[in-house]
Amino acid sequence: EDHCNLNHLVEGSNALPDHGVSKMIVRGDISDLHNAFTRFMHLDCDTLTQMLKQSPNKIERVCLDHRENVSPEYLALLISLSNKAETLQIQQLEGDAAYSCLMAGLLQSDGPRKLVFRCRDSISLHQAHLLFKGIAFSPSLEKLLLSGEFEPCEDIGRTLVDSLGRNRRLKRLELSMDILDMDVEGILRTATLETQVQSLGIFGSEVDDIPLNILRDVLCREDCPLEQFNLFGVAPSSRPVAMNGDELNTTLVNSSVKGCSVINTIVDCSRIMETIGLFQSIETLFLFDNGISDLSPLDPLLIGSNATLKSLVLSADDVEETDVIEFFRKLPEMKCLRHVFFWEDPDDADNYSHSWKDVAVDAIRRSKSLECFEGGHFVDENFVDETKVALSLNRGGRRALEVESSSVLPANLWPRVLERAANIVYCDYSTIYEEEEELCCEGLKSLPVESTRVDVVFWLLREKMVGQCL
Repeated sequence: EDHCNLNHLVEGSNALPDHGVSKMIVRGDISDLHNAFTRFMHLDCDTLTQMLKQSPNKIERVCLDHRENVSPEYLALLISLSNKAETLQIQQLEGDAAYSCLMAGLLQSDGPRKLVFRCRDSISLHQAHLLFKGIAFSPSLEKLLLSGEFEPCEDIGRTLVDSLGRNRRLKRLELSMDILDMDVEGILRTATLETQVQSLGIFGSEVDDIPLNILRDVLCREDCPLEQFNLFGVAPSSRPVAMNGDELNTTLVNSSVKGCSVINTIVDCSRIMETIGLFQSIETLFLFDNGISDLSPLDPLLIGSNATLKSLVLSADDVEETDVIEFFRKLPEMKCLRHVFFWEDPDDADNYSHSWKDVAVDAIRRSKSLECFEGGHFVDENFVDETKVALSLNRGGRRALEVESSSVLPANLWPRVLERAANIVYCDYSTIYEEEEELCCEGLKSLPVESTRVDVVFWLLREKMVGQCL
């Protein structure tokens, strides 16, 4: 079950169910456990702590959206929650004692693997030291999202830099611009030079910007470990900013980042493309709510010998129909592209005529590489029926069968072709988001919805036979 039905918990064993609880939200006067299927249940801190201690199971997500006068019972519950949570989300936390208990929870050997700290309360220097110490020496923490109203103090920035440098387990780091403003250069250098972070996200409030010269300095290095980079509500700024330290030994571009997301960033398209242009080997690009109206700047990523982009997720709300048509006309030339996702406001779908669909269907049929196209409200069942065979053929490896017209596929390869073709399935592809507090699209996964279709094997063989006869 996604959530636990709590009706039987107040009476009886005072234990969580054996099958486990996936999500717990603690809020209210003392503590209320809430889920989508039951009303709020009033549980005192001692009872809830006892439940947690008796349960052998971890809880996937615990959200603490609760502030009360500090009591020993509440502090004990805070440690127990830290001990049981795979993901610990802090919305409210007040008092030095509570921060000490949070630090203790982070330092446990079986503490949370992910901390989402979005505290709405003011955070003092001492409280920041306690939090950052827990982050620095946590033996289990792998993902960190950090945002909050920290006391304006240079020492907090230095402490965060030190704490990030000490944690060698972090794989994913997401920071608000409020945090980065304390020492944007030092924090980003540490995050990319002295940690094992593979995914870095920066988020703001649409009016925040980050200097491109600093991004280039920290990202464009031969030893950069990042594989994913995300901007959410943060505009890349071409205005150079003086740097405190010596510029690093940078290259012209980054060769390690494979995925990039730019979301909710309303700036000139050229600045977005300048940021994306820092990444030489980008394979997945997620562009959403950026006001991009012209798709032609994406051509260098999609067409030519240097093209590496395999997956493109794009909100098409602001794209003119003529640009969509031009994109599809170029589709057969996009040899690397495997997945295309166009998302839009349902109200905007009526602004497009049917002419683009004819162009899109023809382009998808001629493409040898595109394996999935998701058009949301732009497409209908007829569009799916007209393109699914071509997409299935491509998933089966049609491009691998491309030979010169004078050539014949060697007979010893046909068993391999038949084996692969027999395993083709029709798939629905969906963009997989983490929970709402995570800012990036981790990737695209396929969900098989039908078993092998014999007609796909037939069309694969038919196309090859006809091609050889011609």
